[in-house]
Amino acid sequence: MDDENHDREARHCQVCQSNHVDDDPVHNNTILHRFNFLLYQWYKYRKALVKNRHGVNVVVSLNRRNGYVYNFIEDHKRGKSSLKITPQILISHQNTIEFPCKVVNTRRDSIMLTSCKILHCYPLFSLHDPKNNLENGKVFELKPGAEYTVIVRFSSQDEVLIGGYKIPVSFNFQTKGKSVDTFSIARAINISVEEEIAEEEGQEKSPFKGNEWQPTVKIYKPTKNQKFQNSHIIPSVYFRCIKFGLQEWHSMSTEDHQILMELRRKVEPGNVTKENYREFWQAVLWLEEMGQTLGLQKYNMENVTLSLRGGGVLELVVPGLAEKRPSVIVGDMIDVRVHEDHIGYRGIIKRVNDTTVEIGDIDEELIEMIESNPGVEIDVRFVLSRLGFERMHQGEEQVTINGMVPTLFPDITLRQKVVREVRSINNGDFYNEMIVTNPEQKMAVHKILNGTSSTAPYIVFGPPGTGKTITIVEAILQIKTKTKNKILVCAPANAACDMLTEKLMPHCKKDELIRIMSENVDRSTIHDNILEYSNHEKDNTVRKITPDELMHYRIVVTTLILIGRYSRKYHPDVLFVDEAAQACEPEVACAIGMLEKGSQVVLAGDPRQLGPSLSSNVAKRYNLGISLLERLMDLDLYKTQDPNYITMLRQNFRSNSTILQLPNKLFYAGQLQALSAKAENDPLAKVCVYEKIQGKLNKKKNKKRPGEAIEFCNVLSKESRQGRSPSYYNQKEMLWVLKYIQTLTTLQFQDEDDKVLPEQIGVVTPYIRQVCKVRDILRQNNFEGVEVGTTETFQGREKRVILITTVRAQKDLLLYDRKYNLGFVRNEKRFNVAITRAMSKLIVIGCAHVLGTDDNWSGYMELCASLGTFYGAPYARRTDDVIDDITNRFSNIKMRDSQLNH
Repeated sequence: MDDENHDREARHCQVCQSNHVDDDPVHNNTILHRFNFLLYQWYKYRKALVKNRHGVNVVVSLNRRNGYVYNFIEDHKRGKSSLKITPQILISHQNTIEFPCKVVNTRRDSIMLTSCKILHCYPLFSLHDPKNNLENGKVFELKPGAEYTVIVRFSSQDEVLIGGYKIPVSFNFQTKGKSVDTFSIARAINISVEEEIAEEEGQEKSPFKGNEWQPTVKIYKPTKNQKFQNSHIIPSVYFRCIKFGLQEWHSMSTEDHQILMELRRKVEPGNVTKENYREFWQAVLWLEEMGQTLGLQKYNMENVTLSLRGGGVLELVVPGLAEKRPSVIVGDMIDVRVHEDHIGYRGIIKRVNDTTVEIGDIDEELIEMIESNPGVEIDVRFVLSRLGFERMHQGEEQVTINGMVPTLFPDITLRQKVVREVRSINNGDFYNEMIVTNPEQKMAVHKILNGTSSTAPYIVFGPPGTGKTITIVEAILQIKTKTKNKILVCAPANAACDMLTEKLMPHCKKDELIRIMSENVDRSTIHDNILEYSNHEKDNTVRKITPDELMHYRIVVTTLILIGRYSRKYHPDVLFVDEAAQACEPEVACAIGMLEKGSQVVLAGDPRQLGPSLSSNVAKRYNLGISLLERLMDLDLYKTQDPNYITMLRQNFRSNSTILQLPNKLFYAGQLQALSAKAENDPLAKVCVYEKIQGKLNKKKNKKRPGEAIEFCNVLSKESRQGRSPSYYNQKEMLWVLKYIQTLTTLQFQDEDDKVLPEQIGVVTPYIRQVCKVRDILRQNNFEGVEVGTTETFQGREKRVILITTVRAQKDLLLYDRKYNLGFVRNEKRFNVAITRAMSKLIVIGCAHVLGTDDNWSGYMELCASLGTFYGAPYARRTDDVIDDITNRFSNIKMRDSQLNH
């Protein structure tokens, strides 16, 4: 049995006992209770069970072949024997390894060997008794000095299963004579099949100390002034209450308690309402700001050095940058001081690299100090940039001032109003001709053009691959053509804004459309044609656009936070927010605050995919993690699915129907239609990639098994991490990713155009450390073209092939994932995004035993099993029959030596 896989059941039995459930004879006779109780007993007495005792020794060895050097370790203290072996050596052994288990009687009298049992019916392991002395319930007498050998055989038949496998074995004994005693000795046999890869480099001492700087430290400001005022900082009188998450603390004063009650009244009744809108979001944003501030403090560094880059720029090595630890972007601030000095210098982060940040706009005094003494030890403090929080506070304030709050709380009675549609669109008027054949897209454009939602936001609910962005781009162009309205188009991220701009440009003159970018945007990631429509000049200067200039453009595209720069000065007629489900409500308020009462709002997104990312669990409790789009869709007005207020796009043009089958059922009530002829007819969807890998490993002719668009490869392994990082990696899954990519890119098709290119492959994983490791191994094997990223990276994206490496291999770490908002398991939004990126082929590499604890992943594995595409290590679902079988096997073990009861 896998230790980690059954910890929960063992604990559950303890809970049963502490609650006296075992007093109930009905409960006591259930299969699950017997199973849990035996596991509890096993873990309670395991340390004693693995010991040689009462004059009996059990020795596990390995059947070796000449010429091979084996990595075989016996851990006598833990009763465990472990073998590490490469796939190539396993193949040379005909995929079979034997472990002789020798029982030796060192007593002065005889003892009976009553049975040997493998404690879990696992297809890869079997027990063989060469002399047949223990079959059919027979016992064997071991005389003094005698020994007896049985063999545990590991056999993967004709497959090489990269992964880790282990099995417990029990040897049961009975003494002879007047007083008969019984006892058991247990052993565990582990085998790890893996390529030879370098062990993880030694861990350097972490520079992150997390020590708070004293308030007495004097900070010299950056040489360039900040471009916003801190008008909405957390009031000092509220600071302690916000820091304690609006909870009482030990020895709080009467005054503190009164302040706490005042803050709690601001957030009553625990969610945003029309009445508490301003005060509620103000307090919740303070909570999130505190969460981010405390989170950054953990990365305060000590005794590090800075290097000069020239031009007054300093470079700092930050070990956790690749994992967003800390999460910093260009424009953030950073404080630097000589170790434990009382004078500090604040600079601006000018560039974020893989392992370093470059700091500029810092006082010349520090530059000269480092120039004269390069080895001086420095303390560093990352400073939260408050710009986003200032803009959000300002946004929800303006929403209130402009009378837009009722717009965000539309009532179902709006349906009683008569809707007049005065503008029509002929089929020849559509900029994108494909929309004519799509009834949902066509309806959404028509309704938005006519403003049928009145004072309520119009929602375009766009599940994956349904053309949400295409729809709103068409609606924007129709409004531009058929009205004189000024249009503001926003999204949470620059990438989404760039995509919108790119789709609008062919139909707009440069004096009609402008893409507003911040000074800190990374120009290297932006296409030149987009820059031509932006406020960034060819000479790398940034043109400042005044509010008056902005009003000259018909369409303005920018991020939600950046538009706050024009608060109270720019008033468009229509607002479009794309990817609205990814933004928290106050973030969207930055754009809605631009509008005057009666203006039109259109929100597009999918609340079934990833939402806003937060730092504060307290802010999450007050629903800051629920977007405005998701909150609105839960209102009665939108639940009616009235097309005057909401349209759900149904035609999926991305994925093969098999890929779409499960997410359609789980998240979209079966309403999606798979209409991608390209994905449906892609010959790759009919290739059994796993079988091709196995054919190469075994140098045998490939099996002619029909393939499907989805595959699952079960890998038993163990994840690792560096230091105290919450980000994990899994080397065995990484190797499987490499094998799949090597095989995919060498597949032969009748049409050369069907060949799989590295650029058509994406690798998705929830852990940034796994992202880095996979990138490294792919780079070493010349697969730089393969894109590797987290789920968040791939939201809104698509690839012909998606490989998912789930990493997690231990159930007991799932709670850890929840704490750090990591992983796929039990995070249905992350799950949905991950499995809906693929067009023609979706391949999941993971541990079925862990993923099987989640209903969504169980559904995926069951679908693969039904299609015959569940591969890798055997996996038995924990059915009643399986539980009963394990229970019966464990029942033979003498958990406590019988003489202890005498």
